[in-house]
Amino acid sequence: MSKINKYAAMALVMLAVNMMTACDDGILDPAEAGNLVPKTVMEDAALPAIEMNGSRFHLETFGDAANPVLIILHGGPGSDYRGLMRLLDRYDGYSLTDSFYVVMWDQRGAGLSQRHDKDALTLDNYREDIRLLAERFSPDRPVYLLGHSWGGMYATLMINSFPQRVAGAVLFEPGPLNADFYEEVRDDIIDLDFFSEWLNDWAWSQQFFTPDEHARMDFERTLGARSAQPHFHRRMDVDPMPYWRQGAAVSTYLVEDGIEDGKAVYDFTSNLSAFNTKVRFVAGSLTEVIGKEFQQRQMQKFPASDLRIIDGYGHDMVWHAAAQSVAIARDYFESLR
Repeated sequence: MSKINKYAAMALVMLAVNMMTACDDGILDPAEAGNLVPKTVMEDAALPAIEMNGSRFHLETFGDAANPVLIILHGGPGSDYRGLMRLLDRYDGYSLTDSFYVVMWDQRGAGLSQRHDKDALTLDNYREDIRLLAERFSPDRPVYLLGHSWGGMYATLMINSFPQRVAGAVLFEPGPLNADFYEEVRDDIIDLDFFSEWLNDWAWSQQFFTPDEHARMDFERTLGARSAQPHFHRRMDVDPMPYWRQGAAVSTYLVEDGIEDGKAVYDFTSNLSAFNTKVRFVAGSLTEVIGKEFQQRQMQKFPASDLRIIDGYGHDMVWHAAAQSVAIARDYFESLR
């Protein structure tokens, strides 16, 4: 069996598993909530959630509310915080919850949060979301940020927009922080080889679904999410970094909001000179494209910054090297105090 047919068969099995049920009917409508992908907070009232800025967000808090607030920002855009949960485990007798009141949340249109159409998936809304989140959980003192990938970009957007509301930030391999950096790496961020396995899987799924509904689009994105970024050197063979559900619409439209006439125009670095607190960057030694060398140049946009390298790991270091990641974050946060 060819690799393409093998992965198509695997996708078919995934579809069949989602559609089969123990009930008498045997087959369920894939358009019905929960049959194709996990339910969002709009379909499952049992999920922990908050409402703000015209949306409903999947969110959990951990630790003592009297401690300083640490907001953890997942990647994507469109992924969720499931793959960052190991950062809350205890390593060498320490957990981030010993020092912080930790807020973990699925961003607008992502993970298990409410889905939206294009007009609500904007950088302006994302900026307002995180401002309101900080106000809700830490109205009287600045928050700390920890962001991975797109989450590092999002943390930088917060710092750039509201520098007085941020006490410090750890950025794990943030994506391009402005248009110039984006244009430099845009052709290498996503694998668009038309003979690649993930793209054939995605195209194969189009025979069965039309992208007119979020569950179908999210399922289709899942088919390619694992292997669309080979230069990131994620570990896919054993214990891959997990997620609940991909947000297809936001992964497309939020990126589009920073692009005009086919060229990136966004800038999350225009006001970083107002933030004098040192920011810590972290990179995996195996990551290409946005690894060590790229981050060395991005960190120069901050008045004060440093860089730590986690040897032997790629972009998913926050999952596979969680203990090292927490140690680096702890060292940084303690240095600020």
